[in-house]
Amino acid sequence: MIPFVLRLLWRFIILVLGIAILYLLLLVFWPESGSRLAAFTALLIVYCLMAYIVIPALMRLFHVLLQPDHIPLYVTTRDGWPSDPITIAVIAKNRKQLVDAMTKAGWYTAQPLTFWNGLREVISIIFNTPYPDSPLSHLYLFDRPHDIGFEIPTNSANSARTRHHVRFWRLQEPRTESRNASHYDFWRDKLRRVLHVERQIWIGAATEETHAIDIQWRTGQLTHGGSHEADKERDFIVQTLRDAGVTKRITTSDPGEQFKFRGQQFRTFYITDGSIKIIQLKTPVADALKLDKLKKSN
Repeated sequence: MIPFVLRLLWRFIILVLGIAILYLLLLVFWPESGSRLAAFTALLIVYCLMAYIVIPALMRLFHVLLQPDHIPLYVTTRDGWPSDPITIAVIAKNRKQLVDAMTKAGWYTAQPLTFWNGLREVISIIFNTPYPDSPLSHLYLFDRPHDIGFEIPTNSANSARTRHHVRFWRLQEPRTESRNASHYDFWRDKLRRVLHVERQIWIGAATEETHAIDIQWRTGQLTHGGSHEADKERDFIVQTLRDAGVTKRITTSDPGEQFKFRGQQFRTFYITDGSIKIIQLKTPVADALKLDKLKKSN
């Protein structure tokens, strides 16, 4: 009973802080004149401050006291809210083999998210100009942003408006002080039958962005709008790799229970069957020849 009351009280405090900050911002920026342009400008400034600074800061403050834990079947935003479901794992010799395989399958490697790349992406969305390797926003697993991302535009202009995309995190033992160190244990157990392979395991979260603009329901920030069919996107990735002839073996993890959760956008509820497609990439020919020579010499 006491933890419930504390959570309720903390939520009320965060709500009061948010309302108070919004009121103060309106006092500071709301124009005394009745000019429509001045009123629009004031509202735009208040929206940007609330959506991109104040509300995210309040969410992080909210998580200072209430540190939510979850089964890591989805990745999260920086503030710890659910985002994209995890549906795929790739076994590769190293990062280069992963990149080479995805490239051969028709995927573009996403550029890093910097100010200028982000600005170029916004321009690509607004004017529908080509940017097939546009950056992906940061999502988190194992307390860190994705290690690499890939995408395929789904529009004739090759712009950043709509696209298939997937983010990958390498499975590696976390720092002991990591808040979500148990997530590594979860995935180690989930993929235990392939851990003996002397390869890297890359865990992926994939969704299709089907429209250019949507709104994050928790913060009000603008974002892409996505399809809720996460398993369909997973199967699309598997098919592109299979068609490219880079897969050695494709298996499915022990099926879990079907689950549904709300993503970042107002209209997106992800549904997945709880299983993970595990793709083992073929050993490159050059490496296979070296291995054969080594075996013969021994």
